[in-house]
Amino acid sequence: MELEESYVFGMFPTRLLIFEDRIEVRNFELFRERNESKAYDKVDRVVVSGEGWLANLLISEKGQRPILIRGVNKDDAERAGALIEEGVARSNDGRAQANNPTTIDEEGLIRNLTELRGAGVLSEEEFETKRRGMLRGRGTDGSSGGP
Repeated sequence: MELEESYVFGMFPTRLLIFEDRIEVRNFELFRERNESKAYDKVDRVVVSGEGWLANLLISEKGQRPILIRGVNKDDAERAGALIEEGVARSNDGRAQANNPTTIDEEGLIRNLTELRGAGVLSEEEFETKRRGMLRGRGTDGSSGGP
């Protein structure tokens, strides 16, 4: 999606391009175009403000100057804000999944230990020691009489 600032606010409007993995801002300064590409994980929040059919889109970034797109159609600004927020949520979900360790299938591990004990690879004492260690790591103790 592409948004362009109204010509009322200057001869060279700011353009906002929204992609799947980033946003891109194109400004004109001193007869040259400046492109800034920003990943969604840098975006702090998105605000759409304005009354009537014109609106302003403000994109706040972590540790940098905010991006202001003035005088755009309110529906387009709201749609752009929703797309950016969706991209931010996707990037935060991906980062959260990368930070969380994989969960261990404890029931499957206990089943495997039981099979090893049944096959004679583990003695009864080794089986109980390993099972207690797994249950202790989970925060429960196997000696409480539970399964």
